[in-house]
Amino acid sequence: MSADTKPAADLERADTEAVMQRFLHGTPLDPEVERRVQERADRITERLRVEFGVIDDDTFQALLADDEET
Repeated sequence: MSADTKPAADLERADTEAVMQRFLHGTPLDPEVERRVQERADRITERLRVEFGVIDDDTFQALLADDEET
């Protein structure tokens, strides 16, 4: 079964396993796996931007400083 005919959940599971192998053992990622993972990350990032907006650097730094004070 090729990547084109694999169900999306199976493909995502296989990609996750490949990323874990990369993390744990330094196994190189197949370029197609890397492309799919990057596309998923881009979609997730965009959804977060739409839902929560974009925080500017000054506000982010102020929030970090608040965390360090507590």
